[in-house]
Amino acid sequence: MAKVYPLHLLGILISTIIFRLSTTDAFFALGFTPSPRTQPVHKTSFTQLSLSSSSSASTNKNVIVISPPGGLGEITSINSARLGGHVKWFVVSASQQQQQQIALTSETLKAISNSGGSLDFAGASADTLLCNDGGGIDSSSSSSNSALSAMSSWLLTNKEGDTNTKSSSIICTYDGALEEKKRINSYKSQEEIESSLNNEDILIKNGIKLAARMAVNTLSSNNNGGKSSEMIALLSATEEVGMMSVDDNNDSKGGENNGGVGGFIGELFGGGKDDTVDIPSSLNDALGGGLTTVVRYGDLFGAPESSPESSPFMGGPRRDPTVRDMYTLLSARIDPTISISGNVGGGDTRSNRLAVGEVASQLGLGMIHTATSSSKMPLLDVSLSSFAGTESPTNEEWNAEFERVLANMKSTTNSGSGGRLLFSADFSSVPSTKRLADWIATKWAPTILRSYDIAGTRVGARPVYAIQTGDDETTIEIVWQELVNFKSVTSGKMIINVAENGITALRGPGNVSDGFGTVCSTPLPGEDILVRRLADAASQAVEKGLAVKVRTY
Repeated sequence: MAKVYPLHLLGILISTIIFRLSTTDAFFALGFTPSPRTQPVHKTSFTQLSLSSSSSASTNKNVIVISPPGGLGEITSINSARLGGHVKWFVVSASQQQQQQIALTSETLKAISNSGGSLDFAGASADTLLCNDGGGIDSSSSSSNSALSAMSSWLLTNKEGDTNTKSSSIICTYDGALEEKKRINSYKSQEEIESSLNNEDILIKNGIKLAARMAVNTLSSNNNGGKSSEMIALLSATEEVGMMSVDDNNDSKGGENNGGVGGFIGELFGGGKDDTVDIPSSLNDALGGGLTTVVRYGDLFGAPESSPESSPFMGGPRRDPTVRDMYTLLSARIDPTISISGNVGGGDTRSNRLAVGEVASQLGLGMIHTATSSSKMPLLDVSLSSFAGTESPTNEEWNAEFERVLANMKSTTNSGSGGRLLFSADFSSVPSTKRLADWIATKWAPTILRSYDIAGTRVGARPVYAIQTGDDETTIEIVWQELVNFKSVTSGKMIINVAENGITALRGPGNVSDGFGTVCSTPLPGEDILVRRLADAASQAVEKGLAVKVRTY
């Protein structure tokens, strides 16, 4: 069904088209590209709605998104279609018994039409993906599942109904699994929740990994063994850490999942030993070790346009409105998840879903050049953090961010001081380097050093104070001290250099006389917190007029 609801907000007429899906089939599909006409097509176990576009401005790039309902999956799919991509969004939900809803504004439909993009929806409930029902093409593997088989056929068909022969990028995320679990629980009584396993989020994640593996196998067989152009995972800072090695692949016949999680899932839904499903241990495993980029996020905020929380104002329009963070924190920064200094990023940062979805879309469409193949880098693992700003990064700015990350990852030391590079931020200019250095030393650093994360350290070394050094006092040293034989000694430093076009931070040595004359090869305690806070300091410097943001045109 499709309805148009006019909404009036500050005198602006906004039309929203809402597609509601209500089905108990194992597999459902809804596809469209903007057009005045609709053509419903019915095929065996799923329903499809097709709308065609006559625009020729498309990038001719295929993107497959696999995710739970809403969240990053929806944002990434819509962004990719707006940029001219041919998008197939496969949704793994907890149950199809309750009504699903997808809403698109008329502005989005017009943008997709003008770019020549297309957007096809399809999906299945997690329980139908996790059981071998004998309805597939190969009863010896997970492809003996009828829902996965239907997905495979759907992936191979383009919007004209012909066989799809173009290479595709695959983007996967778990964001939305917990929200889907809460949605299902809202239909249950407290007694039903307590008596059930209440593990819908885990089932959804396992279903996504099975769908990802099916997508890779389908595209590989259709392209004569060729791989997808990009395989991208959007994960939180704590998801699948340390499981991204290419060697992480388990034997599909005898891996630990076959008798572990897979066996449990098969028996849970009524299957015997012969019906167990081999569940990949990670997304990289599901993608056959072909994962090219991981974009990690911290505490997520923001919502897709189908959500009521996508409204700019909290609580509706008022004389003094409160604008949601997703519209005021649009600036973003990319950093290596595990930097060359050994710090792990993304843990306590905030990430705007709009920014994560935008960078994922551009990566999938090949608009951001990561050069992972040419640099012989098998996997690029980065984290995204959001900061104050009312303008989203342009494509040139995203490319500049990734170029900086790749350059920093290739550079292990600074030839001038021998320190290990921890952080760098580029500005168009710094009106007064002395003034910016004063602010960092007297305002920013003391506030961070008094925070609980730093001041709460009771054992070992910790950063205790900051001083300005150098003839022009544009260098700030944050000093680490610890007790050795009941004597306070300097065990290390963070050296922040303020220049006319940016700031850099290096890890420096401690006192030579106390035995700390060499630069530590491992992160100093609390160093990762300071590095993440430096990114916020760079954003604040622009806001305060202490630095001018780099603009790319």
